[in-house]
Parts: sequence; structure tokens; C-alpha cells
Amino acid sequence: MMILVSGYYGFDNLGDEAILAALCADLLALGVKGEDIVVLSNHPEKTSKQFQVTALPRYDLKQIWRTLGKAQLLISGGGSLLQDVTSKRSIPYYLGLVELAFIRQVPVVMYGQGLGPVRSGFLRSWVGWAFKRSLACSVRDAGSLQFLLGLGVPEEEIELCADPVFQRDLVTSGPRSQRILLNLRPYSGWETQQGLWLDQVLLWQEESFEVEFIPLGPGDFEMGKRLQEKCTDLKVHPLLTLETMGRIFSRGSLCVSMRLHGLIFSALYDCLPVGLNYDPKVEAICEQLEIPFWELDALVHLDAGIAEVWQNADQHRLRYRRALEDLRKGALKNRAMLARVMR
Repeated sequence: MMILVSGYYGFDNLGDEAILAALCADLLALGVKGEDIVVLSNHPEKTSKQFQVTALPRYDLKQIWRTLGKAQLLISGGGSLLQDVTSKRSIPYYLGLVELAFIRQVPVVMYGQGLGPVRSGFLRSWVGWAFKRSLACSVRDAGSLQFLLGLGVPEEEIELCADPVFQRDLVTSGPRSQRILLNLRPYSGWETQQGLWLDQVLLWQEESFEVEFIPLGPGDFEMGKRLQEKCTDLKVHPLLTLETMGRIFSRGSLCVSMRLHGLIFSALYDCLPVGLNYDPKVEAICEQLEIPFWELDALVHLDAGIAEVWQNADQHRLRYRRALEDLRKGALKNRAMLARVMR
């Protein structure tokens, strides 16, 4: 069975690469051979080597059209593919591929999707129309479920799961040193708030914390280096990968992250997670994990919040560990959905 996979792959974004790893594990567990998993990637050679799959350039429409002629299934997802806030081109690209599959009479599965925001009325209607015609679909949070219900997608056709990355086991270790991991991603207020972030890093260091900047996606590393110019003691890691991230997260005692999967991995590696809410998906994952988060316009209160988390670490850890048990069950429902449609 040949399966075409579409997502934000090959862009050196740790979260999306982790989703692809989970999806490939699902398909392999269901008996699909690696060479029959065809991933659309921005860096096909790298994706093929890393995941032991076939990979195609994501914008090569001729190859995609030919592959759809031989494919038995198109999987679209997971992650935040269908939104029009960070890019106006995302929805037309991903749903354009879905339309090509429908033309080729290839069934479509929407996998582990996190939906919205979608501001355009036309694009909202297109999203709803695509999901209604899909063979099966799973979403990673209740907000995405409500989004689809609002577009008229029948509730019985939507599988409420969890982010596929939650399939990973919790990794615990003994006592850790006072090390804060900080992740920031590009956002509109960065230039005006850069000084606030520098003051925050210096304050943590004065409070005897080691602070390390962890880049998890495009643009993060450059932000860390900007802070390092004014704070030479700040350690800035190279862009984290699936191979290197475990060592970094397992050494941290607390992680402050803008990126959704930074929060997921910090919880999975038992590094106290604290969210920075730049997008509704961050608030959603913080609610799922039962962890605190701060709005970017309330950074003056962040230090007091971090102090509270640090002082009450055992209670915070108990809550997210309990949440992880349910989220792992939810993540495995993505695989169960695939098993049903691939019988």
C-alpha cells in the first residue's frame, strides 16, 4: 500500500519532525513498508535518509500528480497546517493537495490536525468542505473539534485525539541543577520586547539559575544570538533535532517555551513547562497539560510566576504527569483511526 503524506516537513522544525516520526511509527506498526510511505518534504533527501521513507519535493506538482495515481491514501497532517495567521499560503497549499487527491479518487485522512485561526470566510468554508469529504479525520484538541463543528462537520465523523507526539514515554531522572531552558520564536513584538527578555535572563542568572536558549524551529537561533550579544553568559544551543533534544531537555529543571512542542517535550522529559501564549494553540496545549502560561503583554509578571512554579514544583509535576497519561491514550487513537481505514 503506497501512502502519500503531506505536512510541514523538511523545514528543520522540531515539532513537525516529531509528528512525522510518530506518523511513520504508526504506519510501520500497521504493516506499511518504509519505501511505500511517500513524504512531501522541503528537503526530500534529508527526510528520506532520516526516516527511511521515500520523499518528494513538496512543490513538484508533476511528481505529486503521478504519485497520487499510484497511492491508496493521502494523509494530511498533523500539526497546525490549516490556519491563515502565520501564512496566507498554508491553507491553499495543503487543501490544494487534498483537492488533487479527490480528483485522482484517492481517499484522504486528516491526521492529528490543530485547526485555526482562520479569518477568511472563504477559507473556513473550504476547510469544512474538505473535512466533510475526507474518509476519516482526527484533531488534537477540543478547540479544533469545536472549530469543525462550527463549519458543519458532523461530530460522529471527528475523532478527538491528542498530538501524535504524546505517544512517547515519559522520561524521568533524579534531581537536576537550577537550569532554565528558554525558547522564543519569531513574533511581531520581538523588537520592542527584546530588552525585557534580556532583563529577564539577567534576573534569572542573578537568582542563581543557569539559562540556556533552545532553538526549536526556523528563526529561533537568531533570536538567541541577539540576546547573547548583550548577555555573553547565555548559552545558545544549535537548533535542536530529534537526536539531540533528549539530552538537552533531560538536563533542564524548567522550560519556558513559546513553541507548542517545546512544552510537550519539556513535559515528556519531566522538565517543568511554562508556556508563552502567542497563539491559541499554545493556550490549548497548556490547558491539556494543566500547566501555567503567560501572555506576551504580561512579561513583567513572568518572574513571579516562575518563582511560584519553582517553589511548588511537586504539585505542578503531579498535574502534568497525570495529564500525560490521558494524552498518551489520546495520541494512540490516531493510530487506531488509521488502522480502521486501512483494513
